[in-house]
Amino acid sequence: MQIDLIKEIVSGIIGKPGEAVIDILYKKKNVNEFLISKKLSLTINQTRNILYKLSDRGLVGFVRKKDSKKGGWYTYFWTLNTKRSLELLNEKMQDKIRELEENLERRRNERFYISPGSGIEYTEEEALEHNFICPETGEVLSLKDNKTRIEEIEIAIAKLKITREDTAREIEDFDLKHKKDIDKKIKIEQKTKEAEKKAKREKTKREKAKNLKKEIAEGKKSKLKKVALYKKSKLKKEPQKKASKKPLKIKQKAKKK
Repeated sequence: MQIDLIKEIVSGIIGKPGEAVIDILYKKKNVNEFLISKKLSLTINQTRNILYKLSDRGLVGFVRKKDSKKGGWYTYFWTLNTKRSLELLNEKMQDKIRELEENLERRRNERFYISPGSGIEYTEEEALEHNFICPETGEVLSLKDNKTRIEEIEIAIAKLKITREDTAREIEDFDLKHKKDIDKKIKIEQKTKEAEKKAKREKTKREKAKNLKKEIAEGKKSKLKKVALYKKSKLKKEPQKKASKKPLKIKQKAKKK
């Protein structure tokens, strides 16, 4: 249903070639313009003209990339704007329904005249201007029965309203799917961020544990170093004390004598 609705609006803009473009682009993304040209059996310039017309209405979009193999020229990659296509079709149908409803109102409240030979139709005002004589054929104009035309207009309006409802549902479904895709993307991004935060916290914990272990190890080493220095300094001082005591003993013995 969706692709048929899109084809309807596109064919109204550029005719049958537009429908073939939709077949190529539908539910695809960034299609190479040379591939489109090949499938359409058209030159690249003819293909671009079609795509540019659709682009002017917002029905397709493109990205371009520089192709080093083609001397640095840009190659365009095209994507169908499905939602905009459906919205434009909906707008066109709304305008057509309004036009038909106005015509229907006139058919119900005004009289129309017809030239029997040519089938040319005239409003009552136009018929009065020509004295109820057809200026094309010279025939006398006859009052037209609007009943058949009223029925035709009513059927046309009913069909358009059904199609418009279908289009509105398609747009609603598109928005719903788009919202689901966005929500899914947001959830993935949130999970990714949470995973990154968790990984960062764990890394920080590991680094803190490593630093703490290092500090403890360095602290023990420093303590041992201090003890060793203390012992070393004590050993150096002790001989000096023993040496200083000997002269004192000698002096004491000398005094006794």
